Amino acid sequence: MRIVEDKDGERFLEFEGKEDLEKFRKMLIEAYYELNPDRKRPCETQSPK
Repeated sequence: MRIVEDKDGERFLEFEGKEDLEKFRKMLIEAYYELNPDRKRPCETQSPK
């Protein structure tokens, strides 16, 4: 995963493989829960069996 700049000066992420996409997905989920501490993760809301 890297930041690329196009001819107009716009920057965007470029994924080099599925691993990068999965890493980015996990980063987004982690950031969501950090910004919304009142939200519980799905694994935290399940009752123990």
